[in-house]
Amino acid sequence: MNNKSFYFVLAAFLGFLFIAATNYSPSTDGSPAGVCGAPNDDKDCSSCHKGKPKAMDGLITSNIDNNAYEPGKKYTITLNVKGNAKSKKFGFQTSPQNAKGKVMGKLIVTNPTETKTAGNGKYMNQIKGGVDGNVSKTWTFDWVAPAKGSGDITFYGSFLIGGKPETMYNSTLALKEAK
Repeated sequence: MNNKSFYFVLAAFLGFLFIAATNYSPSTDGSPAGVCGAPNDDKDCSSCHKGKPKAMDGLITSNIDNNAYEPGKKYTITLNVKGNAKSKKFGFQTSPQNAKGKVMGKLIVTNPTETKTAGNGKYMNQIKGGVDGNVSKTWTFDWVAPAKGSGDITFYGSFLIGGKPETMYNSTLALKEAK
């Protein structure tokens, strides 16, 4: 192989490595779509991180009275996870789905410096600006409830608390359609 060929191959290889490294950052630019812990997605934070998530109630809350949504109404969804005194990095993915895994309603980013949607709007994730915390981390976003007749909906969420070891939780928020 002559020098020109060698340098061309080397440059192409280094370029590939650079592109691969800059395109893979699940902990800072959001999770890959489909890791919210929903049964139909069958994946959670453990898809990319070591460990097994524990079930924890109450990490997903809302301003929905009696957990009965009114079709077409906008609500605020709040996610809150707490670690220990050393916890400084956090992450999540959540999705409102029916029993068949179909996204229900519309997710609305209210803090674009900390959150974004993924998977054509099916999931809400943290992004780089939304991973830093001190012992705990809270994210909020809006959700527009689906049309009348949509029935029961569950927000599924998978949460990561960075550190050694990393800690993961899965949580849900079950909602019924108001009568």
